[in-house]
Amino acid sequence: MRTAELTNRRSSPADDVVLLDQSGVPIGRADRVTVHSGRTPLHLAFSCYLFNSAGQVLVTRRALGKATWPGVWTNACCGHPRPGERVEDAIVRRVREELGMQVGGLVPMLPDFRYQATDASGVLENEICPVYAVFGIEQTPAPNPDEVAEWAWLGWDHLQAAVAATPRVFSPWAAAQVPLLAAALDRCSGLQDAALPGLPAYLADVDALLGTELATLGRQWAAAIDGLDVHVLAADLPGWLAELLLGTGKRLRVRLAYWGFVSAGGSGADSYRHLVRLGAALEFLQLFALVHDDVMDGSVRRRGRPAARVQAADWHREAVAKGDATRFGDNLAILLGDLAHVQADRIVDGLPAEARALWYEMWTELIAGQRADLTGAAAGRQDLRHAERVAQLKSGRYSVTRPLQLGAALAGAGPDLLATLETFGDHLGRAFALRDDYLGLWGDPSVTGKPVNDDLLSGKATVLLALASDRLAGAARRLLGRVGGPGFTPADAAALNAAMWDAGLAAEIDARISAAAGAAVAVLAQGPLTASGVAGLRELTNAIAWRDA
Repeated sequence: MRTAELTNRRSSPADDVVLLDQSGVPIGRADRVTVHSGRTPLHLAFSCYLFNSAGQVLVTRRALGKATWPGVWTNACCGHPRPGERVEDAIVRRVREELGMQVGGLVPMLPDFRYQATDASGVLENEICPVYAVFGIEQTPAPNPDEVAEWAWLGWDHLQAAVAATPRVFSPWAAAQVPLLAAALDRCSGLQDAALPGLPAYLADVDALLGTELATLGRQWAAAIDGLDVHVLAADLPGWLAELLLGTGKRLRVRLAYWGFVSAGGSGADSYRHLVRLGAALEFLQLFALVHDDVMDGSVRRRGRPAARVQAADWHREAVAKGDATRFGDNLAILLGDLAHVQADRIVDGLPAEARALWYEMWTELIAGQRADLTGAAAGRQDLRHAERVAQLKSGRYSVTRPLQLGAALAGAGPDLLATLETFGDHLGRAFALRDDYLGLWGDPSVTGKPVNDDLLSGKATVLLALASDRLAGAARRLLGRVGGPGFTPADAAALNAAMWDAGLAAEIDARISAAAGAAVAVLAQGPLTASGVAGLRELTNAIAWRDA
């Protein structure tokens, strides 16, 4: 297609380019197709280079139908950000559209690159064109034939030599960028060679950061209390937090964040450091949620040991302290949870804005779900719709969906990938919550770390309870009507538990878990996720859906 054809064709307003003054400040917008002419004004573009784990760079040959420089070899992808679109988001979008690949972990290499070049047809390119790289790519391109005629992975040294020997075989921007990019790569030589650490190494890095953060908290705490004695408590709050955090828990949300990051093609040292910070923040957040949840539910055990509220009450009694031991225990547990909350938010404060926005959305959902849980129990709600919505907000979104999306956001995931993970996560989150219901009645306390039947005694509006209201009759139904009431005893809960089992509710929950897990796996086959991410999420799906604790 040549200049005469360009003037007869316009792109949609959403596909305009950003016009710039000579200092790079946006001054307007123009149609992407018709703005390119013999006197093209300065506008914003980008170039992206993709490196695989072997250190090879992806080169592409422009389709023969391209309006400018058809058939020449060039870098992996280039294009134009739309007005109001971040350059990084535009790169993710165009790599997906041109190459059928999902990338994240974008590393700015030549942020100030600009060039002019005139095609044989007389069309002038006149762009400020920041250059980015992505390292550790594992995907195979599936290019749009209207954009890409051929592709190949090429050794970086071979590309440099080819550009130096035959620059006209390549696009003018690539011919100018490659020598400059070589110098930039030398300045960060460790980055392109560093593969993303595996899950065990990542978990170890998160634990190490937790230790560092707790040590920092301990120093700040010591300065704040300035010699105030610790009365009654066997350990002050920072030490207590460390005891509950280090070497405990399944790190489920941390694992999900990791696979969300991998699924989005995450790479790069800075992005990985953010991922480690996210993992530490999620662990502080989880401890906050557990400690406060135990206060609200009156729970006595957690993770195989006395709940924080019970531990503090025991210390109170052992010290023969003044006041009510139970109230003291609840108050100290609330403070302990608040301190964990503060630490979580402080760590997240250093993450990119997109991740912080998702973080606070997760917070809102968690608190909304907890409120609905408490008020639903007080109102005696046993309907399925209410129970499923509470489970989604309080359990599924918080435990599965949002950690996945947070990890992906740190990898630079675009809207499509985040939406795929939300669909996958909501299915898996449903399986997670259903398994929680099951374990709450029929789990092994020596494995789960908490007693059975607590949900029945507190009258929580679980899916199991909603299903029971449709199944049970006679004496069992009368027991169901008393759930959560002051006269409902542990013996009543045990009798109702047995009746629910006999009614086939355990088998029905298993069937619902299988269906939810199957729906989650089906989403993985359709979404724009990396192959390694899909493999990790498949394995984690099974582990979450059928866990014993």
